[in-house]
Amino acid sequence: MGKIAIELNVPDEILKTLDINRLKRIIEREIVIEHSVKKLHGKFKGVDLKRLLEEVEEEWTV
Repeated sequence: MGKIAIELNVPDEILKTLDINRLKRIIEREIVIEHSVKKLHGKFKGVDLKRLLEEVEEEWTV
């Protein structure tokens, strides 16, 4: 796993009140989401999404 250091422009008194582990989990989750969206965008580039969504709707509609 990679490591990064981030400098935040937030006063020290506020930083002392934060749960750093929670912030770390939130940032990690956001990075994974952004990466997944970029991968999906690349996979579906040039695909007729409207037609694809219609097929999915037909398949899942009872």
